[in-house]
Amino acid sequence: MSQPNPIVFFDVSIGGRPAGRMKMELFADVVPKTAENFRQLCTGEYKKNGEPQGFKNSSFHRVIKDFMIQGGDFIK
Repeated sequence: MSQPNPIVFFDVSIGGRPAGRMKMELFADVVPKTAENFRQLCTGEYKKNGEPQGFKNSSFHRVIKDFMIQGGDFIK
């Protein structure tokens, strides 16, 4: 039996106030390497020069209501 797809989440705030939690299923059964890379960026496990890299404290730069969000520009 295969492993279930991992679930990751973003705790979102707007103007410093909690706005809710976004939960996402990563399709590791279809794209295992991509899912694992994204999972590590969500948890902060990925490190560059010993420093954790990831989505924590990053921003969404595009939001289209009832459709999508874009963000994740965190690696300099």
